[in-house]
Formats: sequence, structure tokens, C-alpha cells
Amino acid sequence: RAPFDTVLPALQQSALPVVSVDIPSGWDVEQGPPAGVDHLKPEMLVSLTMPKKCASHFNGAHYLGGRFVPPTIAKQFNFKQPAFPGLEQVVKLSA
Repeated sequence: RAPFDTVLPALQQSALPVVSVDIPSGWDVEQGPPAGVDHLKPEMLVSLTMPKKCASHFNGAHYLGGRFVPPTIAKQFNFKQPAFPGLEQVVKLSA
């Protein structure tokens, strides 16, 4: 749908690095990139709060942003965030 029908192909053809926030455009939150179609392949992914299932299909530099999960919510969902050094709001998860 417009305007992404022209923006996404331009990003795919660009030589500039692409950073996706939370879920790469066009990817399914659980299944990842669509099968059998050309899709956005970002060089970097910044997951918010916690990585989504689709992040298991991502191969670039992966960061986690948001150290703001209240302890009660983390406990309720058995969610453990990695350590954030100092006052950093972002932590690197993988290469």
C-alpha cells in the first residue's frame, strides 16, 4: 500500500545500510520474512522491550532497546532482560 509500495523497493535497492526497529517491514511477527518473495533484509535490528519470534530469522547486528519493563510484568511473563551497562538504554545481543 502507498507510500510503502515504492519506499520498500527503494530501500531494497539502496547501497545504504538499513536499520529496522522492532520488526522489519513486511515480516510476520512470528514467522519472519515472507517465503518466496523478495523482502527487506536490514543490516541491523533494534528490538523493543524483547526480541519478537521473527528475530530468530535475522542475521545482522541485533540490539535490544528499552530497559523499562517493570519487575512485576517481567515476573508475570517470566521475562529476563539482559544486563544494560550503566545508564545505557540499548544493549547489543548479537553480531
